[in-house]
Amino acid sequence: MKKIVFCNLMMKGRLNSFCYAVNGNSSIEYDGEVIFPINGVLARVLKKGDDVKVVLLKKEDPDNNSTKNAVVFQNELDGITANLGAKIEYKVLSVPHNENSKEQGRLLKEIIGELVEGAEIYSDITYGSKSMPIIVFSALSFAERFFGADIKNIVYGQVSFDSNNTPYDPKLFDMTRLFYLNVIVNTMECEDGEAAKKMLDAILSE
Repeated sequence: MKKIVFCNLMMKGRLNSFCYAVNGNSSIEYDGEVIFPINGVLARVLKKGDDVKVVLLKKEDPDNNSTKNAVVFQNELDGITANLGAKIEYKVLSVPHNENSKEQGRLLKEIIGELVEGAEIYSDITYGSKSMPIIVFSALSFAERFFGADIKNIVYGQVSFDSNNTPYDPKLFDMTRLFYLNVIVNTMECEDGEAAKKMLDAILSE
C-alpha cells in the first residue's frame, strides 16, 4: 500500500521529545517518546511491505534550523521503523522565510505534485508557520476529491508551558474528523443558511 506523509517542520533549534497521550483515538497511541508526533503514529500503522513517501514541509529560517530538523526527523523515523520492513523515501519542499501568496501557491502545487492515485495519507500540522495547515488542508482536499486518497490521520501535538517556559502535559489530537466535516460542508445542499445550520447541528451531534 502506498502511503504519503506530509509533516511541517519547526524552525526552532530547541527540540523536545514527548510521549503523547492521544485524545480520542487509542489506535495511534505510541508508548515511546518522539520529537515529531506523526512518527509515533507511523510506528503504529506502518507494516512490512509498505511503500512510504515522507514529504517534509520546510519554511527557511535564518539559523537554518528547519534544514537541520529535516535530518532529525529522518533519523527519528528510521530508528523507530528499522525493524518494520517498510520502504521509506524522503523529500523536502520549502518556502522562503518571508513567504507571499505566490510562494504559498507554488508550495501547494508542489505538494499536489507528490500525490498518487489511491494513496493513504497522513499529516502532522504541529509545527511550521500559520499558513502551513491551511495549505496542507487545501492539498488534502484536492487529494481526496481528485486522486481518491484515503485521508487516514491529520494530527496535532499540543503541550502546555510552565512559568519557566518548560513544556509539559503533551497531548495528541487527531484532526481528521474536522477535515471530513469540511468535505461534507462543501457538498451540502440546503435552501438557506438556517437549514444548513440545522443540518450541521445534526452532523455534529452524531
